Amino acid sequence: MACAKALLSLLMLLCTFCSFASPVIIKHDFNSQDINNLHYSFEPTSLLDAQQSSHIQWQKNTGKPLNLGLEQRSVWMKFKIKNTLSYDTEQLLSLNNPLLNDVQVYQLHNSQLISHTQIGDGYPLNKRAIKSESLLVKLISPANSETIMIMRVTNSSGLRVPLTLWQPEAYLAHKGKLNLLYGLLIGFIFSLGVSCLVLYSFSRKRYFVYAGLITLTLGSLLAYICGFGLKYIHPNLPVLQQVMIPILLMLIALMFLPLQKQICHPKPSFLLTVQKVIVNALGVSLLSIWLFPTHIVTLFCLTTIPIVLGFYIATTLMCIRLSPSKPNKALLLVLVFFLVVMLYFIVAVIGLYAFDRSTLAFVFTCFFSCTFCLCYSVMKLFILQRDEEVIAQQTLIAENAAQDTLLKERLKLQEKTRQELESQVDERTFELQVTLRELEEKNRSLELLNTEDALTGIKNRRFFDKKLIMEIRRSRREQTPLSIVMLDIDRFKSINDTYGHIIGDQVIKAVSDLIKDHLKRPLDEVARYGGEEFVVLLPNTPSEGAQDIAEKIRAAISASTVTVANNDIQFTISAGVYTSIADDVSSPQIFTECADKALYYAKQHGRNQVITFPLPQ
Repeated sequence: MACAKALLSLLMLLCTFCSFASPVIIKHDFNSQDINNLHYSFEPTSLLDAQQSSHIQWQKNTGKPLNLGLEQRSVWMKFKIKNTLSYDTEQLLSLNNPLLNDVQVYQLHNSQLISHTQIGDGYPLNKRAIKSESLLVKLISPANSETIMIMRVTNSSGLRVPLTLWQPEAYLAHKGKLNLLYGLLIGFIFSLGVSCLVLYSFSRKRYFVYAGLITLTLGSLLAYICGFGLKYIHPNLPVLQQVMIPILLMLIALMFLPLQKQICHPKPSFLLTVQKVIVNALGVSLLSIWLFPTHIVTLFCLTTIPIVLGFYIATTLMCIRLSPSKPNKALLLVLVFFLVVMLYFIVAVIGLYAFDRSTLAFVFTCFFSCTFCLCYSVMKLFILQRDEEVIAQQTLIAENAAQDTLLKERLKLQEKTRQELESQVDERTFELQVTLRELEEKNRSLELLNTEDALTGIKNRRFFDKKLIMEIRRSRREQTPLSIVMLDIDRFKSINDTYGHIIGDQVIKAVSDLIKDHLKRPLDEVARYGGEEFVVLLPNTPSEGAQDIAEKIRAAISASTVTVANNDIQFTISAGVYTSIADDVSSPQIFTECADKALYYAKQHGRNQVITFPLPQ
């Protein structure tokens, strides 16, 4: 009898190891393979026990990823990797559930341990061999051999262990694309949340705040599900990784209550009262949720949130029956999508459905639809409220118009007695308009006289002062050079003394005509600065151009002869030039002072010449 038992035990042991009928085979074209065919057991207590004990009964898992539901015990797993290549190869073992507390991975070759890796979200990011948000283990497979993989997985919120073996380059390419896609989706969801908060700052509608906070919390929840929370938010506090997901789910469920009140405006009812009581109880429990183990928090979350969502859906349906508006229907879709995700979580967590890489795609799709419907709901509500305000304003305008009609009827009775007075007022008004028009014409004439020199017909000093300020501002704004040329008739006093003031006036007029003939651009202006002194304003003109114009004017005047009363009078002028890009609009006198200094220098050093500021040394 004892011999029969021994033979039976040996047969079970042989069946256990022979059952590795489908090892992961590494070939030349190997990129990745999901590991669904493996054996697992809760009986081993150590690696040696899992490797050698013959009394341990192993269970077989085939065809789908291992999902043991809310199991709290540690599970041991076995599978084989067969390398058919003639050289050592490197692979990455990916645990596609980043929410596993502790994973011990042992690789054995010919019963010898060749590698041991500890990983899980119970370890800080800096203690991982591969610092990634995913759980990755580096493996080395010897050439033309089989290695046995033994894993011990412990998790406080259930055992869901989808495994994939990757060729490193293929994993990097796959993970890069996946992270880019998920990053873009999470970023888009965050941008929608921020947009809602920005719209609140403009509209002061509180439903934008609730929608924005729910959207941002949804984006954070997706980031934690992908493992980004541990990597980017709290890499040294791994204990928060799993508890944050149920907390964020409960926060979203709580925030639906004020949002529903803002969008649906539900009427008081027994169902609504029960809903408020349950939601308030959920909010109170959230304050002490940190004190409970993770699996209790997970069970509480998966139990209470679908109940709360059921009440939300029921009360929203009641509101839709009373007021079937598009914001109400969109909110109902939001609640349905969120409930679908919660039901999916329940099915996956309790082990009724395999937990694999497609889970994230489904959750992302539902949450993205939830976010889109949520933003549509609040935007449509804002548009409807704005339309109602417009209609109310139009109604008010129509009422005011009706009141105006009644008022006009009353005013008609008074119109007859006021006709004579209005007629007199119209006459006086017409006379006043005629007088004002005449005053405007005289003012324009005076303004023209005030800006023109009576003798020469060119602009006067007053006009030049205003024009100079305008051009200085333009020079500073456009960063263009502004040039000023100051000109003075040489020995003009001797002309007055010799020929008289009348001939002197004719000389001044001749000089102004010659200067005007040399100004070709519409913006160039010449003005009589005072007495026999003139000033030329040249916008957007460099120093060389201003000096060239001044020199042409000087040469033309020097070569000309003014004939007055049978007297041929020849004379010359001196000129000073200053060019600069304006930087201080409060000191326009700098231009005239610098140009005047250059003119004074030309007078003192021989006359009949053009000098440019700064003065020659």
